Amino acid sequence: MLLYIMVLPFLYLLSLLPTGALYVLADGMAWLLERVVRYRRTVIYTNLRNSFPDKNEKEIKLLAHEFYGHFADMLVENIKALTISPEELQKRISVPGVREVFQPYWDQKRNVVVVLGHAGAWQWAGLVAPSLIPQRLFAFYNPLTNKYFDSYIKQTRSRYGMHLVSMRDYLRHVRGQYSDVSSLHFFLFDQGPVNVRKAYWTSFLHQDTAFYLGPAHFAQEHDCAVLYVAVKYQSRGKYLATITEVVEDARSVSDREIIERCVRLLEQQIEADPSDWLWSHRRWKRKRPAIADK
Repeated sequence: MLLYIMVLPFLYLLSLLPTGALYVLADGMAWLLERVVRYRRTVIYTNLRNSFPDKNEKEIKLLAHEFYGHFADMLVENIKALTISPEELQKRISVPGVREVFQPYWDQKRNVVVVLGHAGAWQWAGLVAPSLIPQRLFAFYNPLTNKYFDSYIKQTRSRYGMHLVSMRDYLRHVRGQYSDVSSLHFFLFDQGPVNVRKAYWTSFLHQDTAFYLGPAHFAQEHDCAVLYVAVKYQSRGKYLATITEVVEDARSVSDREIIERCVRLLEQQIEADPSDWLWSHRRWKRKRPAIADK
């Protein structure tokens, strides 16, 4: 708690700096993380080598270097999220045709599931969404172990109308409560599931990989359309969000087919810009059990 009390005012003051100044700070952070701290170096290099077996060591080293730069940018963008205005967000994230995509669901009072990966400025996407679309917005996440920093994350990401709900509580908070209007539900779906026996296993970036089926189950239970949003890096501080329909009626296909389609879209996004994904996660630490659902 003491650390939280000491750090939060400092982060708030930092967030008041112009975004350009924060990116200068990010340059120094990237150098420290890569050269001095060597932050999760083994995990990052192992993930990159396994995901891109055709790349030589020089290419892997370049991807790792670019990742540290993107990662530092992500850190300062999270800090800036404390005070960034909706107007600046809309200048920094372009979402062509966003109203045309979501308005029909609102008119029909239909719910929508949006899936994203840990690539690009996904944290800013949640902040800008309430100003762009009419739906009531929910984001499901795994709470942090430290309850004070978990509170910080919730306060930061819910500033403009996004409701953050724990993955443990999402059914209790959402089921049956919001049938009056269309709601939109965000899932960061590329987190490693704890229960690998109930996960969906598939080949992802040349590796056997487990994914949560939760987003598909939620979409089917609540009669949702499923959309994939890719927040793509354009230039420093500028992102382009593109929206792809995964399935118009989640009940028309299996839960595994929904996740498989999402996996392929994420894989395409990563292969187009490898350095912009969160390679520091130990995404492949769990292995497929001897008997698992396929």
